Amino acid sequence: MSTAVVSYTLNGRSGVSATTRERVLRVADELGWRPATAARSLRSGPAAAALVVVHDQPFGTRAAFPLDLVSGALQTLGPDTLTLAVHVAESPTGAAQLMDRWWTERRYAAFVVTGVRVDDARLAALRTLPAPAVVVGAVVDGAPATWQHVVLDDGDAFAQLGAFLAELGHRRIAMVAGSERLVAPVRRSAALAAALVPYGIELRTVAGDGPERAAAALRPLLSASDRPTAIVTDDDATAGLVLDVARRLGLGVPWDLSVVAGTDSPACYLTTPSLTAVPYPVEELGRATGRALRAALGTAASRRAVGVDPTEGEAPPSGTVPVGRLVVRGSTAPPAGN
Repeated sequence: MSTAVVSYTLNGRSGVSATTRERVLRVADELGWRPATAARSLRSGPAAAALVVVHDQPFGTRAAFPLDLVSGALQTLGPDTLTLAVHVAESPTGAAQLMDRWWTERRYAAFVVTGVRVDDARLAALRTLPAPAVVVGAVVDGAPATWQHVVLDDGDAFAQLGAFLAELGHRRIAMVAGSERLVAPVRRSAALAAALVPYGIELRTVAGDGPERAAAALRPLLSASDRPTAIVTDDDATAGLVLDVARRLGLGVPWDLSVVAGTDSPACYLTTPSLTAVPYPVEELGRATGRALRAALGTAASRRAVGVDPTEGEAPPSGTVPVGRLVVRGSTAPPAGN
């Protein structure tokens, strides 16, 4: 058979009879033939995107987050359309260098950015590349047209949480916030503080970036005469730390102190008492990320097809994933005396 007939058959193109197609596919299967991904990428571009996880946070329990996110994304992408590879970098700067190199090498067709930092080097690098990208967890002002944004509506969730605690009767409420380098903890604490204003409550915020720093902030906070009667954390690991510090200080949860985890996980119902928590629908976030990734690639391809710079213009509005209602468990109750 001619090279053209075999090529047409293996690429699913028309112009080949059913009998010939069957023979070619049968022989290819017998030989164990598979298309060379590198060779195909020279013609049509790489069929993979990269999620570069920055592992510079000393504390936090979202170790499974990237895998859960990818699992959700693959439900949308499908197994035979686009591969989403996960890499780990030690810093945003290191991740930015990797993305720049990989785009030049045509290794990946797009990038997914999670855990957005203030002045994130990854976003600065992507602005200089015509690379499609999906930013998860934040909306970047003035982003290129080839970017998509996927965010959780956790601002609304933390506003609901503020109303919940205030209506239980709590008037001294504190938050152990996550790293000030991250955009999401700042957004969450601001939403909680704003929700408490109508009740005449001022939110007390302490830094919780790392177990030593969080524990050092919690001990004087919970030992003071005007200690809070409710504490909200940015994640479930810090909430577990609050339970431990409160126990060591002789405080009973929830009678002396109510505790709310800002991120729900299986660990939240394995503690004693089980932790009231803000839902974290990571798989739905992943599915939304998969849809956004397809949209970003489609936008870039269509703009190139008509001779328009893919990065010109602004990114479309963000896709927002609802968080859902607060999961109330045994770690919250009205303050003693109410």
